[in-house]
Amino acid sequence: MRSRSLAVLVPLGLALAGCGGSPAPRASDAGVETARDAVVDGALDAPSGDARDGDARYDDGPCQPGLPRCFGDFGYQICQQDGTWGSSQTCAGYSMNGTTSFCAEIPMATPDGGTWGTCVDPACWYWLGRGALSGATPVGVCEPDGTIDQCDSGGTLSVHACAGTCTQVATLDGRAIGYCAPACEDGARECLGGPFYRACANGRWGAPQTCAASACNPVATGAVPDTRCGGTCDRGTSRCSDDLGAVESCGADGAWTVDRTCLLGRCVPAGAQAECETACTPGAHQCAFDGAPTESLCDAHGAAWGAETPCATGTSCRVSGNVALGCVACVGAGNALGGADSRCDAQGLATCGADNQFAPSVPCAAPQACQSVTRGPSTIAACAAP
Repeated sequence: MRSRSLAVLVPLGLALAGCGGSPAPRASDAGVETARDAVVDGALDAPSGDARDGDARYDDGPCQPGLPRCFGDFGYQICQQDGTWGSSQTCAGYSMNGTTSFCAEIPMATPDGGTWGTCVDPACWYWLGRGALSGATPVGVCEPDGTIDQCDSGGTLSVHACAGTCTQVATLDGRAIGYCAPACEDGARECLGGPFYRACANGRWGAPQTCAASACNPVATGAVPDTRCGGTCDRGTSRCSDDLGAVESCGADGAWTVDRTCLLGRCVPAGAQAECETACTPGAHQCAFDGAPTESLCDAHGAAWGAETPCATGTSCRVSGNVALGCVACVGAGNALGGADSRCDAQGLATCGADNQFAPSVPCAAPQACQSVTRGPSTIAACAAP
């Protein structure tokens, strides 16, 4: 089983080991309460790389020797023996896939509380922001072989078997961010349409099986969903049609009849019942990340996301809050900085409108000059005195 320790800053009293000229302490095992419902879309807010002026975390007052803190989103400092903060160290290169790691404040397992700064893998930073590190539901990165690179409470990834299915909820740095949970109850069986059914073992659905020369029918009784091959169906149960385009119900005569056609989505079996479900909202956009060069669209039936298509020149796939706008020139409201995009150009100040397009630039009145701040693809600008 492979694993890789990330550079993490430790509480006072633990030794510090060097790594490429930067301290590389290890994380505490203090738990963070799991948020199993942290299932979100693929839009990720990029953090800022600069320490914020006026933030109490970055004051230069006396500190406790050995105590670490974050300095910006990508660096950290350690309090020196003379009670002053040392120079900023970078978290770069500490993630499992070699990308820049983020610094996060982890609660200390001490009576007086407090936090310490720790370099965490980007995948663990994603889950840390949703309160989902450690706990009953493993979170981290889903691997193609069915395992999960699981985050521990200190932001370190290590490979674990997934007792169930690893479900992807987002994409970050080309990796599938997801969580591990049972997809079904052991011993359950369900019909897939026609003669096909499948059984659950170890929290996962097995390969489809076939009823010999007869149709599969769901069994309505029992606490665990079950099926039977052949015979009349149980009144009140439902199943999917062979093409998954409709829900069939078992009538009083014990025969299957089409109950409703799935105008949106497709039929999904669930034990003794079946429902029409959508995978996405028809016409909705999806971005791999804010500022991605491609977008994908939900099909007209809400059944699946389409293939990624490149954005036109001058546009990128942008996100406003948790909503993907698709390929646009800018964000008219709700960018990563909490407002509308604006930018400086040769003519002055340009602001993004409600149509997610930049309006014509307005010159700055002398002696003011256009100044801007950037976070990822989001930019805010204003005319101000030099």
